[in-house]
Amino acid sequence: MLIMTYAAKSLSALGGSVTRAATRTVIGVKNLTRAWVHRREVMQLGELDERGLKDIGLVRSDVEGALATSWLRDPSVVLSARSAQQQSAAARRREVGLRQAVTQPARAARAIEIACNA
Repeated sequence: MLIMTYAAKSLSALGGSVTRAATRTVIGVKNLTRAWVHRREVMQLGELDERGLKDIGLVRSDVEGALATSWLRDPSVVLSARSAQQQSAAARRREVGLRQAVTQPARAARAIEIACNA
């Protein structure tokens, strides 16, 4: 902690542009390290069978697509985007199914009512 404080004070004494460049470099290294760790975790997901992937809401092509991204990008971002797409599609299907379940009995009752009155 003492070393980081000394480095921060030294960099601030040099000027703002050096501090910004050092900050960007540290953030870049941090993001690259995170992407590397997440890539290894996604590779472990690739070792699961189809049933194991389905349990967590993925398919093999999701994992392969995430690993096909650049080594500099975080593949878990790709997986979370695909998961969000699938969840929203499933939610839309449920919504449509619920609407149909509500309207179809009402339509059937209306048809029976019309038939009885005719």
